[in-house]
Amino acid sequence: MLSKPNTLLRLKVLKRHLLPIPCRTISSETKTLRGFDSGVGFLPHMEKRHKGGEDAYCVTNTMIAVADGVGGWAQSGVDPAIYSKKLCLNIKNKYLEDIEKNSDDENSTVNDPCKLLAYAVAENHEKGSSTAIICMLDSNENYLHTANLGDSGYLLLRKNGFQINTLFRSKEQTHGFNFPFQVGVGGDDPLLADVQKHEIQNNDILVVGSDGLFDNMYDHQITDIINPFIKDKDEILDTELVAQLIAKQAEALSLDPNWKSPFAKHAYDNYYDFKGGKHDDITVLVSQIRIRDIE
Repeated sequence: MLSKPNTLLRLKVLKRHLLPIPCRTISSETKTLRGFDSGVGFLPHMEKRHKGGEDAYCVTNTMIAVADGVGGWAQSGVDPAIYSKKLCLNIKNKYLEDIEKNSDDENSTVNDPCKLLAYAVAENHEKGSSTAIICMLDSNENYLHTANLGDSGYLLLRKNGFQINTLFRSKEQTHGFNFPFQVGVGGDDPLLADVQKHEIQNNDILVVGSDGLFDNMYDHQITDIINPFIKDKDEILDTELVAQLIAKQAEALSLDPNWKSPFAKHAYDNYYDFKGGKHDDITVLVSQIRIRDIE
């Protein structure tokens, strides 16, 4: 198991995913549609942008995931990106396969992000390790299921009047300072992931990010960027733009040697001398939840 070095940069925005799928029949004529309207901001570390960085992510209509390849593997001649990208590919393929089956089979990963993570890890035979976070909408009810292992994280937000309230903020899982839980070679059991179930409403907002986001930005800075987009309305019209703005701000702060970053504060609390932002890959997924009853 490897600890993570300081990691950073380039922007790549994924097209929006506004395609909720039928999930539950309320009556013979009414169905509930649930889905994510998602945008992605992706900024690899400056020194790693030529190969696309070491973060990976996947986005579907009802499931999103982020994996952060542990950079220490590079010292052994292993590209950390290979493991994280394969992990996300396994997550996406298995989830879509199980959604297509639309069954209550006990082996189905639908509504069970921890089981999905365990499957993706078992099917990943690449060298390396990675942190991982999976968030998925329940196929039958208005719930969000999450499994988080390591130091990536998420915010679940809800508009209240003209402001945003934080309903939930995930917690890091670490063995020590800058030493996150991780799956893969010599890593932790994926079943150790922090599993949560959240009741959700239409237009709730989910912000998922690798540690490159949360090591450089405080939660209130993230919500400050989102607030203007929902001040006069409930729906974010362009989640891509919001994700891009958050990622750019995280990047700018990561390059500021005088920024009193969350990572610097955490270092100080653990008796390490570190100042400024933390250079790292930055992945930001902004997903607004859409819930519709249709005839």
